[in-house]
Amino acid sequence: MKNMNNNIKNSPASEILKILLNSKKITITTHVSPDGDAIGSELAMFFYCQQKGSRVRIINYSETPYNLKFLNGIENVCVFDKSHDTDYIKNSDTILFLDLNNSSRVKEMEESVMSSTATKVVIDHHIEPKDFADNYYIDSDATSTGELVWKILKSDNNINLTKEMASALYTAIMTDTGSFRYPNTDSETHQIIAELIKYGADPVKIYEEVYNIIPPRAARIYGEAFSGMEIYCDGKLVVLTLSKDTFNKSGATESDIEGLVEQTMTIKDAKVGVLLTERPNEAEIRISFRSKGELNVRELALSLGGGGHFHAAGARISNISLLDAKKLVIEKTSTLFNIKI
Repeated sequence: MKNMNNNIKNSPASEILKILLNSKKITITTHVSPDGDAIGSELAMFFYCQQKGSRVRIINYSETPYNLKFLNGIENVCVFDKSHDTDYIKNSDTILFLDLNNSSRVKEMEESVMSSTATKVVIDHHIEPKDFADNYYIDSDATSTGELVWKILKSDNNINLTKEMASALYTAIMTDTGSFRYPNTDSETHQIIAELIKYGADPVKIYEEVYNIIPPRAARIYGEAFSGMEIYCDGKLVVLTLSKDTFNKSGATESDIEGLVEQTMTIKDAKVGVLLTERPNEAEIRISFRSKGELNVRELALSLGGGGHFHAAGARISNISLLDAKKLVIEKTSTLFNIKI
């Protein structure tokens, strides 16, 4: 297993299981603006820990995207309320951090989770994790955190792997592989998926719910984004922007644009896609990158204080206008094509 940080030692799956089985009270959390991998992994772990007799809560900083609310058990995914959740977190035996490699990714929850004396466990597939937890189960070669959760759960010979767990993990892996299109999808991925289908995951239903059913407000904001689409570098760079005003007019929320940046990769000749979002309730710009082939957008994100994967990365920048952020990102991204803008 690769974790890309020599200061951090990975724990075997058996040790992670032992921690979970010895925990009576567990908090599960993930990164700001959670995606399918984050929510799916959380729900699978929730069902498992509950099955083993633990008291468990999923507490996230951000709301769940609309297209993941079909998942069984989604009512157990809560948005952090400091007055309501701090004591539970403080008194937890274990805190599970899923699909993140830096405690700052939980935003205003960080103080509560890091001040807790709970055993802190990270399960993740991003490179260069920060040293903030007690135990790590990290593999940067894995397609998704869902794949790693699957391996941990399967190492328990006494597990009753339910349809709900299988569906959650199928969603996690499907979304983080771009529906099995990304280059790190391999034969092992498909073997895991075959197992999940055997346990009850419905590929047609899950794909339909995640990608083919959107509320009118989401359709409106998608239209606004593409009506203002800008193309650079001989068609290879596609840039979308969304302002606070656009969110207000459409009635959409950030969870409604989950998956929007992926659509830039469907434009003819596009090699890199960028979505800049002026966050409705935050004084910052969220930047999402996608790419194809040999173009590494993770390095771009790192240069802006973010991170991610080779073909999918992101960053957040503050104290800058949307227009200036766009100029900065276009300037940096154009260097991938040896073009100066």
